[in-house]
Amino acid sequence: MYQTNINSKIEFYNNPKFIDDPFHPNGFKGTWNFSSHELIPEVFQGFLQRYFGQYKIRRIPLDKINEILNEIWDGPGSLKKVFELEHELKLSGKEVKFTTADVAAIKAKRDSDEEDILPLDDIQLEIGFGDSNNDI
Repeated sequence: MYQTNINSKIEFYNNPKFIDDPFHPNGFKGTWNFSSHELIPEVFQGFLQRYFGQYKIRRIPLDKINEILNEIWDGPGSLKKVFELEHELKLSGKEVKFTTADVAAIKAKRDSDEEDILPLDDIQLEIGFGDSNNDI
């Protein structure tokens, strides 16, 4: 099973190339005000899923998403805080609700991806990264 080391994840995103880039989520200096669920960067999805207990982000009202992200966001470098909160929620046993439609969609996706088949038992809510050699 693939497990993300939170410290490696934080170290990766705390690279100055991300913090100094105002167009990268970890370099953002403003106030979050998403107008569409599709505009939410993937790096927030695991946290939002755990915080709200919902697998599908679009089921969470945008005003609630903006509210919690702005509450915890301190400017560039704040992804560390988001990842730590997500990790705390995971350790506390905070569950994410999957509907039967979610499970069916995951199975359909899994069955359609011949090269990238992932057993349902291995589904992670975290967004991982690996090296290009796929040594994971």
